[in-house]
Amino acid sequence: MSDATELSCKEAARLMSKRQDAALTEDEQENLKNHLYDCLSCRRFEQQLGFLRQLAERYRGEAT
Repeated sequence: MSDATELSCKEAARLMSKRQDAALTEDEQENLKNHLYDCLSCRRFEQQLGFLRQLAERYRGEAT
C-alpha cells in the first residue's frame, strides 16, 4: 500500500464496528468508503454486521 490513507482489512473492520456505535470522522468515513469500493470481502463483512445488528434489534424488541 503506497498511499498512507489506505486501510487494511483489519482497520476497515475496526471502523465498521466502531460505526455501529459512534460517528466516524470525515477522514475515517472517506477512507472506509474507498476501502469498501475496492474490497469485496469487507463489503460482505459489512453486510454481515448489518444482518447481526438487525437480529439483535429484533431480539431486544421481543424481549421487552
